[in-house]
Amino acid sequence: MKLKGNGLSYTQIIAIILAIIFLVPIIWTVLSSFKTMGELYSFPPTLFPQKFSFNGYINTFKELNFLGIVGNTLFVASVATIITVFLCITGGYALAKGTFWGKSGITNLMLMTLFITAQVTMVPLFIIIKDLGLLNSLWGLIIPAVFTPTGMFVSMQYMKGVPDEFIESAKIDGASEWQIFSKIVIPLSAPLIAALSIFSFTWRWNDFVLPLIVINSNKFYTVQLALGSFQGQYDVSWNSILALSVLSLIPPLIIFLAFQKFFMQGLMSGGLKY
Repeated sequence: MKLKGNGLSYTQIIAIILAIIFLVPIIWTVLSSFKTMGELYSFPPTLFPQKFSFNGYINTFKELNFLGIVGNTLFVASVATIITVFLCITGGYALAKGTFWGKSGITNLMLMTLFITAQVTMVPLFIIIKDLGLLNSLWGLIIPAVFTPTGMFVSMQYMKGVPDEFIESAKIDGASEWQIFSKIVIPLSAPLIAALSIFSFTWRWNDFVLPLIVINSNKFYTVQLALGSFQGQYDVSWNSILALSVLSLIPPLIIFLAFQKFFMQGLMSGGLKY
């Protein structure tokens, strides 16, 4: 239904209002990162800084090994995302199209893990990481995070939409399983790969709990641990926290923009259509 005169529907107006509401905290964070500590504590709070200050950004580069921290986080997020996407699409394809003994049991076991919260597995996960000698190691952040039952379930459901006729025709033509997977399934799964990449990268980039229990040396700090380091016993450097928060938004934003086309295709189509 459209309003007379401006051509906007009620749905579009509601969407615009919701978009503004969601954007206000981000805009406030960006603008506040240029405020002084005194202005951040002033009341009533202001949206725009009275005088732009770069002290927060200067402190971020001065007090922290910013490039090293970003490099650690990029390495963890990127490697974990690549492995996660590969495991999800291969496992999802096997569970959706494979015919092997125990398939039903494996599927049910995988679905059961969806109901297990991270807090339940935190202590045994720490013990396993410790016994493997992965404490204070970036691989200690990557290996426990590569398997995600949510991603496996989504991949399995997506792969069920791949027409069996494509696979059967390729087998008749003499294609091997790897050729079918690499030349048919992967190209058809571009929206799925984009969605998994965005979510996996964002999860790993914003993860705080796992780095908190695995890393205790600032040499291997991730962005989220670095944010926590600005909180002292008696004071909190809010302008530095806000500055680092703004800088930490850039890589996930780049990843989303890079995969936006395929991601939106997957959301709009809801799967494959032929």
